[in-house]
Amino acid sequence: MSRHTGVLCCAVLLSPLSHAGQCASAADWLPVIELYTSEGCSSCPPADAWLSTFAQPGGAQRAVALAFHVDYWNSPGWRDPYSSPDHSARQRRLARAEGGSVVYTPQVRIAGADFRGWRSTASVDGALADAGIRRAAPIRIQQTVDGNQLRISAALDLPPSRALYLALYEMHLSSSVTGGENTGRRLTHDFVVRQFIGPFNTGRGATDFAHTLDLPATPAGRRFGIALVQADARSGAALSAAAAPLCGS
Repeated sequence: MSRHTGVLCCAVLLSPLSHAGQCASAADWLPVIELYTSEGCSSCPPADAWLSTFAQPGGAQRAVALAFHVDYWNSPGWRDPYSSPDHSARQRRLARAEGGSVVYTPQVRIAGADFRGWRSTASVDGALADAGIRRAAPIRIQQTVDGNQLRISAALDLPPSRALYLALYEMHLSSSVTGGENTGRRLTHDFVVRQFIGPFNTGRGATDFAHTLDLPATPAGRRFGIALVQADARSGAALSAAAAPLCGS
């Protein structure tokens, strides 16, 4: 079932490399889809499956998807291994910024706005079209990979109303759930946010952004993605994002 709690208040895959490398690529700014979800919520698997459709051919050219697993569904019976209190806190901050007092799962936001029509293809298409993302020239993202460290740099020109965040997310995850509302189910996930860093102080107007990110030391076969995220400077709501593959992936 869904849980409501009171409040006090362009996707691309990559694989960590074990050697140094450099590359550069162009990336478009696309609308961001945020999903707040949990393995402890029986209403969430359909939303997780819907988000995974944006990994299919054509989906990554429509939006950048990010799944934030919250921790307020965790219980002695089952703890979502991908959950983070930071994700729960982010969801609550966004609710407060809108004057709300409730958070819930599954919650979808498209270009920062709460969106409840994700089950309707026509509604999703309309929301993405109405997101108002300015079709600016692609940005050039430069990467340097050395072991499990990734240095990202890009020339940006953000308006004063925007803040910059960096997301690291993981694809093709699964869990065999042994407790809670999804007991006995095998759940699969894509676009699971592992790190969400920011806001960065990019100043006003044109600026050169650079940041070094630690990639997880993981077995071969796990797949990750990165995205530069433009957010509303006041609320932190994710509006648009640009993504690029890791060098050599």
